[in-house]
Amino acid sequence: MTFTIFGRDPSTGELGIAIATYSLAVGATCPKILPGIGVATSQASTNPAIAEELMELLEDGASPVEAFMEALANDEHPEFRQVAFLGPKDKPLVHSGANIKPASGHVNGENCIAVGNFLTNENVLSATTKAFTNVDLEGTPLAEKLLSALEAGKQAGGQSGSDGSHLPERSACLLIGTPGERFPIDIRIDVSTDAIPELHSAYKTYAEMHPYYLQRAENPATLPSQNDWINGLNS
Repeated sequence: MTFTIFGRDPSTGELGIAIATYSLAVGATCPKILPGIGVATSQASTNPAIAEELMELLEDGASPVEAFMEALANDEHPEFRQVAFLGPKDKPLVHSGANIKPASGHVNGENCIAVGNFLTNENVLSATTKAFTNVDLEGTPLAEKLLSALEAGKQAGGQSGSDGSHLPERSACLLIGTPGERFPIDIRIDVSTDAIPELHSAYKTYAEMHPYYLQRAENPATLPSQNDWINGLNS
């Protein structure tokens, strides 16, 4: 009962992922990112160790395919997992186990892939990738494209419960990694009744402050206070 959109921006090297689900605190367990190297998720019956091991193997020099296959092989219940990975250049990698609840699967798009399970219908994923690649969004920041795609998945039907009824998105998250930055954008809505618009609102508020926090980590000596920074943005 999760739908996810991965995306990349070849012009900036950014990689990102946005997820929405009925489960709580999705950002704490599903997505992992290494800026400039790759972004991954383990979902359905989530095992965070899969994506964590995948990233560790990549850091140790394994190829994406090698890391993906080894991390998956070390899991005891791959039939219950949906695992996906997107790197800066190569084709996405996806595993959907035999016991994943329908509608489920993945849809590739240009510089993106949508992955989901326990969805209301098969159109959710295609609507998600279509929104990401919308020509009207050309030049739009990767984060906004991912959030627009997530909203499109919601509007196309989103998630289904065991009785076929629609389930609300109770948590959502957004990760954007840029090569060379000390830490990624990491926005989470952990408990909600309508997490996607809350995530979009939280991102818009945070995005103006991300450069400040990066500079604070690099060299806080010359920075103004946060309040003065915000006042400068609003002046």
